[in-house]
Amino acid sequence: MKAVLLALLLTGLALQPGTALQCYSCTAQVKNQDCQNVQNCTSSETQCRTEYIRAVGLLTVISKGCSSACVDDSQSYYAGEKNVTCCSTDLCNASGAHALRPAAISLVLLTALGSLLLWGPSQL
Repeated sequence: MKAVLLALLLTGLALQPGTALQCYSCTAQVKNQDCQNVQNCTSSETQCRTEYIRAVGLLTVISKGCSSACVDDSQSYYAGEKNVTCCSTDLCNASGAHALRPAAISLVLLTALGSLLLWGPSQL
């Protein structure tokens, strides 16, 4: 009897309709705080996308939303840069692409510090 009840419970859970991915959504906003609208994605949109465009270090434009073909990307231009990040869990694009840079800078600094500690300044 317990096995039958367990099988019915598992079947019921498996037949429940899935819920769509949810992403924060906005277009061409200056502050991340203005990108708090929640969007329900379609079944083909399986990722959340965040795009930051920085112009001459003075102006940042943020766009967020659902995507069916998102690719992480970072490009530098003469007058600025563009960063795109992708993620695939509900509301995962809260903060977004600006978090990529500090991690890379930290890795470079830690590598340089490790080199100094291992080989000493006279070996470099």
